[in-house]
Amino acid sequence: MTKHDLVVRNGTLVIPGIGSVAADVAMADGKIVALGKNLVGDEVYDASGKIVLPGIFDPHVHIGNEMSFEEEAESETRAAVLGGVTTIGIFIRSLEDSYFKHLPSFRAAMDQRAYVDSIFHPQLFTDQQIDEIPGYTREYGIRSYKFYMSGMPGIVKSVSDDVLLRGFQNVASIGADAVACVHCETGYLVARARAELTVNKPQGTLADWESAHPADAEALAIRTAAYLAKVAGVHLYVVHVSSQQGIAAVKLARADGTWLTAETITPFLGISSDDVNGFLAKMVPPVRSPEHRAALWQAVRDGTLDTVGTDNTSRRRASKNPQGGLHGARPGHPSLGTHLPVLLHHGRLQGIPLERLVDMATRKPAQTYGLYPHKGTIAPGSDADLVVVDHDLERVVRPAELRGMSDFSPFEGKTLRGWPVATIKGGRIVARDGEIIAPPSGRYLPRTAP
Repeated sequence: MTKHDLVVRNGTLVIPGIGSVAADVAMADGKIVALGKNLVGDEVYDASGKIVLPGIFDPHVHIGNEMSFEEEAESETRAAVLGGVTTIGIFIRSLEDSYFKHLPSFRAAMDQRAYVDSIFHPQLFTDQQIDEIPGYTREYGIRSYKFYMSGMPGIVKSVSDDVLLRGFQNVASIGADAVACVHCETGYLVARARAELTVNKPQGTLADWESAHPADAEALAIRTAAYLAKVAGVHLYVVHVSSQQGIAAVKLARADGTWLTAETITPFLGISSDDVNGFLAKMVPPVRSPEHRAALWQAVRDGTLDTVGTDNTSRRRASKNPQGGLHGARPGHPSLGTHLPVLLHHGRLQGIPLERLVDMATRKPAQTYGLYPHKGTIAPGSDADLVVVDHDLERVVRPAELRGMSDFSPFEGKTLRGWPVATIKGGRIVARDGEIIAPPSGRYLPRTAP
């Protein structure tokens, strides 16, 4: 009988596109090598009564906004792997410089300090950066790029439609698998709405913040981006869809023949604008009213939304400044550690099939970004990245237990049902029962044309 490095035994596997299967999983040399019964390994993890998922792929993460990129590469991926996330897509940022100046250190940080595997989506702001797209692809295997149609004061700049089209064309030129990610809000509408809010609501609530980023601004930007993407012939990826109007715009764009992948994030699925945690949940775009949240869940149910991420932008409470109120609190939230529990807990309340949730969180992002079937499934030959979940385990969210750099969570104090109890990365158990038990082993993943 063949003996393997590690066997996860007696669990129920949830395999995207296949369903739930009662089987053991055997791993060797960092890969899944067999599925079956009564498999034998040097190490055995008994997953009786548990579900076993592919390692979660969060396609939407920001690193290095508060501490250095190197420090957060360690702290935030530690929170990620404890939460069952084993691969992340990072929106790296350089407002002016060529990315050739920063990519070596970014890559080294993810290779040396991260607990999870990673890909990069550079945020593009300048003509030079757009001109260098083929070079970033050739030298670093980057095949996805991001554009902001509406910036955030003091954080990022927006790009005009002409720059957006030129960027789309350059992304399309590197291959049919290339992806143009867009933060879809119409800048002028947001700027006017923010100015009016400052005058009309010098004090206010989290619900008032929603009016600073009108849903119509999201929908109009999606329609504009979709038109330009169709002109350029590029695969459009709309990040963090937040509203009913945004969902409708996605449907219209697809009906018009646009190749479009739509993402939402777990803070939008788990929080509404009337949340008791108030400005701890301030973000851009904003968490919206319960009606918008219900529409997002319906779009999960009917397949309009393809993927789910976090938009994780970790801060400390002092920097978040929730006591600063409507205009003083800063956007940004740590969500990697709660990503999977929020999806499982609220997905169950909404009656969403588990297989659908897992597909959005694993296979769909892996397919979109060219990593499937190495990531996003449980199959011989795939990377041995798994998360073992106790679907009935209830825990109160306590920021200190999430083990990131943040001392708050937009979900703090809430009880969630369904938590990881073990995370396997590269065929090794790296997290177990809320503790890290192995050193960082993450890798930056260059992507090649199919």
